[in-house]
Amino acid sequence: MNFKVEIDELHRLNEFILNELPHEDFMVNLIVEEIFVNIVNYSQTEYIIVNLDYKEPNLTIEFVDNGIEFNPLSKEDYEAPDSIEDAKIGGLGIHLTKEIADELDYHYEDGENHLMIVKKVE
Repeated sequence: MNFKVEIDELHRLNEFILNELPHEDFMVNLIVEEIFVNIVNYSQTEYIIVNLDYKEPNLTIEFVDNGIEFNPLSKEDYEAPDSIEDAKIGGLGIHLTKEIADELDYHYEDGENHLMIVKKVE
């Protein structure tokens, strides 16, 4: 499904995913929000395509965009700060996605980022 590069499209994306699942899954929602918002805010893309495949119990979500090449899997792991004053903005969403997802895969092909996420839905 195609989505405009606008934060407001997150609601439509969540409905699209919920229509494929037997029930809402908070962890899926968290992953989807983190990835979608990052693409909208940072990628400079012209479009976002999201493909879904649900085969119980696994949901496979693929995000495709033509923005700046960025492999979130190569981003250094998030280091917890010693104090709130030492905390840096950014990086936590990708870290959470890596921790929550059951599988992640990224490749860049024909000018497009392809991020595949597999999450077991319980």
